[in-house]
Amino acid sequence: MLKELVLLLFGVMTVAAQRRLTLPDARSCASRVRHATYRDARGVTHSYFFSWEHAPTKSLEVDWLDSRNICRRHCMDAVSLETPQENEFVKQRLVRGNVRYIWTSGRKCNFQGCERPDLTPANVNGWFWSGSGAKIGPTTQRNSGDWSSTGGFGQAQPDNREAAQGNDESCLAILNNFYQDGVKWHDVACHHLKPFVCEDSDELLNFVRSRNPGIRL
Repeated sequence: MLKELVLLLFGVMTVAAQRRLTLPDARSCASRVRHATYRDARGVTHSYFFSWEHAPTKSLEVDWLDSRNICRRHCMDAVSLETPQENEFVKQRLVRGNVRYIWTSGRKCNFQGCERPDLTPANVNGWFWSGSGAKIGPTTQRNSGDWSSTGGFGQAQPDNREAAQGNDESCLAILNNFYQDGVKWHDVACHHLKPFVCEDSDELLNFVRSRNPGIRL
């Protein structure tokens, strides 16, 4: 089911926006910059890239799809915060860098193919980590994520407040006390520009290894 979400997302990005997910580049993967390595509570170890800590991208802010594609070229993907410990690890890095907000790989399944009962209503049951395919718990279960209790309209997140302007807030960002609410998750329209965090993608690393025997990644 989770892989189906990723395939659906790939399809909607290609058809609706004429923009595609980038395939990894072997040379870029081998030379990728890694600012930190973290082993989560499940025993999964990944390396991470923080755009504001790298001189060429220090001031770079991009939209959600571009953030994923920059990461994917280097055998990484926008970060998926699958455990509370990983979430805190990334949040602490934001605070340390005094970064106002970042993109994650979080996405709402609100496109063709997302009409399944288990994914509706989309703002409650449709959120998932596009970088890993893992589903995010229902947004009505406040202990299953790190959604803010407030936003621009003073409502609990996700509130989809830009929908009235024709902008579905279908991407997940972390905001650093933007609404005096601490460092929390917010739903944000995907066209906004932000710094980003990349995380190793096992899928892309294995893809490159399978086509480049002997490569050191």
